[in-house]
Amino acid sequence: MALNKIKSYPMKKALLLLSAVLLFTQTNTAQTTGKQENTIKVVGTAEMEIVPDEIYMSITLREYTKDKKKFTIEELEKNLVNYIEKVATTDKKDIKMDNMNAYILSMKRKNKDEIISKSYDVKFKNAQQVYLVYAAMDSLGITRAAITKYSHSKMDEYKKQIKINAIKAAKEKANYLCEAIGEKAGKAVQITESSGFVSIDDGIHDNNRYRNSMSNSMAQYRVSYMLEEDGKVSGNDETIGDKTIKLSYSIDAEFLIQ
Repeated sequence: MALNKIKSYPMKKALLLLSAVLLFTQTNTAQTTGKQENTIKVVGTAEMEIVPDEIYMSITLREYTKDKKKFTIEELEKNLVNYIEKVATTDKKDIKMDNMNAYILSMKRKNKDEIISKSYDVKFKNAQQVYLVYAAMDSLGITRAAITKYSHSKMDEYKKQIKINAIKAAKEKANYLCEAIGEKAGKAVQITESSGFVSIDDGIHDNNRYRNSMSNSMAQYRVSYMLEEDGKVSGNDETIGDKTIKLSYSIDAEFLIQ
């Protein structure tokens, strides 16, 4: 019995060693004889211009005295909201007031010589509504009016579409580059967002004329724009009316070469 155990032990060891050698040989052969897949890496880019249907404007009111009558912030605010709703035909919900609460206002009111100012952010839907506000700065007691942003109500949809366009552009580029060497671009191996976001150029940096503080006289504005008797705005300036938003996006993609 003991002799059988002694003889079987070397045999088992030899079988295990042989199995390990065969496994190594098969793995090494698969690695050396496997087909090498060639790929092409490209960058796809897309651009888009859209006409904004949202114009954001910052408006500041400041109490003042005229002909010995003081126009309080409450009165100016009431007139402003009424004008924006009725004349500029903008919903009240699109008028965002600053966070100065009633307590702070009442504390300032204790000082009769305190001159209070208040700011508002208003969203308009077209340039004519903006023109109407600029034209009424004197009568409304507006000390400053500036366009802060152009946007679109369907901006998320446009962002999605420009990403799709960028991916399609990457595949198209891969196709014609491969065709130049007699090959074809196959399925995508990897797609990576190059910038990670859609770049938006709303042109505000070119709109310094309206970003700067404006005086009540509005002499500069009235050079180009005048209100006609029927309430329409006439003028030839392209700063607001012909403004467009430029979207751009890029993406990295890698495709198999067939």
